Amino acid sequence: MDIWQILAIIGGSITAIAFIFMLVGLLLDDKKFKDREWLMLIGMLFIIPLLIYYVVEELSIYLSAVIKAGGFARHYRLKRFRELRNEVEKRQRKAANAEYERIKTAYLNGEIRREDLPRAEDGKVTFEFKEEMGLYVDYFSEVREIVYVENGYCESLNKFFLDHKSLRLYHMYKFVYLPTFCAELKNDGMLSYLYPESPKGMDLNIDIDSNYPLDFLWHPEEAASIQHGMMFFTNIKDNHGSKYIKGHYFPLEEGTDEFVIAQLDAIVKEVHSHYSTGGLYCKVESPQIKEGSSENYADEKFPNVIFDDEVAGIVEDVRKKLKQLREKGLAENLLLNLLKEKPKLSRLVITKDIRIFLPDYQNMEIKMEPMNKAVFLLFLRHPEGIVFKELPDYRKELAEIYQMIKPLGLNERVIQSIEDVTNPLLNSINEKCARIRGAFISQFDENLAQHYYIYGHRGQAKKIALPRDLVIWE
Repeated sequence: MDIWQILAIIGGSITAIAFIFMLVGLLLDDKKFKDREWLMLIGMLFIIPLLIYYVVEELSIYLSAVIKAGGFARHYRLKRFRELRNEVEKRQRKAANAEYERIKTAYLNGEIRREDLPRAEDGKVTFEFKEEMGLYVDYFSEVREIVYVENGYCESLNKFFLDHKSLRLYHMYKFVYLPTFCAELKNDGMLSYLYPESPKGMDLNIDIDSNYPLDFLWHPEEAASIQHGMMFFTNIKDNHGSKYIKGHYFPLEEGTDEFVIAQLDAIVKEVHSHYSTGGLYCKVESPQIKEGSSENYADEKFPNVIFDDEVAGIVEDVRKKLKQLREKGLAENLLLNLLKEKPKLSRLVITKDIRIFLPDYQNMEIKMEPMNKAVFLLFLRHPEGIVFKELPDYRKELAEIYQMIKPLGLNERVIQSIEDVTNPLLNSINEKCARIRGAFISQFDENLAQHYYIYGHRGQAKKIALPRDLVIWE
């Protein structure tokens, strides 16, 4: 803060005080308040020099620009030229946007083929790949993969990746060698988590080569620009209404192991510096709401609590499986593309003794604490969903369900817990929903589990999405 800003604050404060005194004097017709013109004069003594300073400063800036331009006439012409250039650029942007929307509308209406759309990437360093390729990693993955791609077999580079299967360098990036990738996925038990209907996971007898991605280029002729190198696939992009995966290509030269590793290290550093969105680990803190401060407290906290790491961490098995999936990164996307048979939803059976089974997932039992199970069954009874602020209306029904689970367990502590769970001013319902979610994702992938646990958007009814024709009450 410079001296002129300090003077401005002092002068402005004195002038404001004088104005307030004079206003009070006029309202109260009090002479001692009215006679404060001297305060106003003191304030002006500070403000007038400040105004002079800013006028002189602006004039100095203007004259400097005139001198730099070579005179008043040239300065005016340059200023006019910049204004005209800005107008032209504005019209060009407007025309480009209008043309983009015209092409997008024509494509979405089927009037233009995908192959005839303007290219969104240059086809030399960056490429457009079809979504069904399955090879992409979102920006929030803890581990980033870079895939070896070749357009013609290179014996030395293939040998290098076979000899360095677990190679990881800068910032936990790792390299994917597709010919051995599927076999590794099959061996680590990940498939049984993705496909719980199969006793040993899906049989994965699919051989893919390092040229696999080239079959998914939107412009096949661009494959000629690729020999052998590393491809970094980012998440889904848009080209005039058509979705595509963006691939960044980095050529890789043959040589000694040390030479190849040095190239890979340089590639990873370039990827991380140019295509990272600010770090591998990112957590956005939501504004905190004090419990009980809002009649919709539970609803306002619901999405944050459901995905809160600390709450999800109550189930150790969940943490291990989620960590395993995150470390695989693009594995799940690729698997769902390679396997013709997609994961299926299982029927959900509630037995007479109130146990929860998924018969189509090897008769898997989903175990929960009694109160969590009662909340789950309450929402299962109401396919239309329940709005959190209306939870008090379901207090009696929840108590009846709990008595079915624990006939002799309705003591004072449980009654208080039921009241807490159905109180939208508290966080109890969110904690129960988080634990219900954990009970399912500890057993199988969230793409399937999300149909079984309680979810909904803020301000809307929360529900279990599972089709009720798959629910069997014994």
